[in-house]
Amino acid sequence: MFGAHTLVRTWRKTEHLAGKLKGTTSMEISYHASSVRIDARHDAGFFADGVRGEWSVEKYHARRDGTYCEDIRTRRCDENVTGALMLARTLALYFFAKSGMSNCQAFKEKMQANPDMVFDLVMGKEI
Repeated sequence: MFGAHTLVRTWRKTEHLAGKLKGTTSMEISYHASSVRIDARHDAGFFADGVRGEWSVEKYHARRDGTYCEDIRTRRCDENVTGALMLARTLALYFFAKSGMSNCQAFKEKMQANPDMVFDLVMGKEI
C-alpha cells in the first residue's frame, strides 16, 4: 500500500495570452504526495524536477488535445478504441517532431495531401 512520507506544495502562475482570459494572470496551487522521504539525495530540487516532469506530460497532452481534440472525441469510445487512437496519435506526433516542422496542424494537412510522405517517414527517409 502507498504510504505518503512527503507532501510537496507548488504554485504555478499562468499568464493568459489568448481567449476570454487574455491579459490576465492566474495562480494555481497543487499538492503532490510522495512515498520518497526527504534526505540528502532527495532534496527540494529532486521533487521540483518530478513536478516539472509531470507538467511536461500535461503540456504534451495539451498539444494532443489541441490538435486532435482527443479529450472530446475519445471520452465516449470503447477503451480499446481509445488506446488504439492514442497509439496512432503518438506515432503521428513522433513523426511530426522528426519532420522539423513547427506547426502540428500544417504537418497533419501535409501528410493528408501526400500519403507517400507517411511511408517515407515510417521507412526513416528524410522528408
